[in-house]
Amino acid sequence: MSKTSHDYERVTISLPSEISRDIDEMKKELNISKSELFKTAFEIFLREHRKQKIRKIAERMTKDYETDKELTAFTALDSEDFR
Repeated sequence: MSKTSHDYERVTISLPSEISRDIDEMKKELNISKSELFKTAFEIFLREHRKQKIRKIAERMTKDYETDKELTAFTALDSEDFR
């Protein structure tokens, strides 16, 4: 399935010259366009950000699970530790 121009939004950003030079080098090394480089970088950043959010939520849930007697009631039945 090909992407049409309607599937994309044009974005303009400003970068320090040093970073821009590094990006130019990297796109040449990888033999990809700046657009593809930025798209990939943002995909990775967004994926990692979502993982961090999920990790924080899980940590909060772990604390609740360890202290809430209603949540730990089933642990006694299956004899398995939460961790």
